[in-house]
Amino acid sequence: MKNLEPMYSYPIVENDGWKTLTGALPVKMTNDYLFRALLQSDNETLKVLLASVLRMNISDIESAKITNEIPLGSHIDSKEFIMDVNVGLNDRANINLEMQVIKEAWWRDRSLSYICRSFDNLNKGAPYDMAKPVRQVAFCDFTLFNEAPEFYAVYKVLNEKHPEVVYSDKLIITNIDLNRIDLATDEDRFYKTDEWARFFKAETWEDMKMLAEGNTTMNRAISGIWQLTDDDIIREQCRAREEWIINDNRKTEIIAEQDAEIKKKDAEIDKKDAEIEQKDAEIEQKDAEIKRLKMELAAKKGN
Repeated sequence: MKNLEPMYSYPIVENDGWKTLTGALPVKMTNDYLFRALLQSDNETLKVLLASVLRMNISDIESAKITNEIPLGSHIDSKEFIMDVNVGLNDRANINLEMQVIKEAWWRDRSLSYICRSFDNLNKGAPYDMAKPVRQVAFCDFTLFNEAPEFYAVYKVLNEKHPEVVYSDKLIITNIDLNRIDLATDEDRFYKTDEWARFFKAETWEDMKMLAEGNTTMNRAISGIWQLTDDDIIREQCRAREEWIINDNRKTEIIAEQDAEIKKKDAEIDKKDAEIEQKDAEIEQKDAEIKRLKMELAAKKGN
């Protein structure tokens, strides 16, 4: 096994060594560290993926440069790990790519925060029409809207009464549901977006071999993840990232459980308060009745 010095890219070399491997993958591609490492290390794979998810011809992608690289192999505090991969496309647009495995309650708000920050890219004094369009693409290992599942969903700023009227095409959010590949359309299959989803969801080397049959791009990408996960340091970073996500998710669950318990207690208190108010009302009613009876009795005695 080779160990890398911290670097900004890993020298991916096409190699068929992985084709003799069997069984479970050491790290799945839903691991956001491995996702970032592969795209950062293999620009050709990055371009083909972009062409697929943006519905473009690969020949139209002149350049794709990741603008927020991390030093692969060096220790990174998971709390400060940069989730999204920012890509400058043809020097004319900003693309945010993200692998999201947990359905956080605030995911939609966070995704909006990301895309808005990316859109705010003007230098001071520059005209507003110079703002570069931003496209955010999230590969989600969950269904965002259970009431309306969709494999490849696109969201824009539209007119409420006339959805065909787009307010602006400079802000677009694309959500790809890795768990609903069964809903892929003919267009999804034409651009091979479903193949990329299967690549990200693969669990074994056998799954990878099926994807690689007759597909040079997949062969290259799989060779890349084999080389990356064969490195002790990078593999350890992937596992550390998974552990942090599991622990963070557990913390979120604990907080949610505590919030639910607090709400339950508050509901019980509200119920008790309502019961007390009802008792007080009954007492007041009885006091009023007693007062009325006393007045009637006093009136009778006066007669």
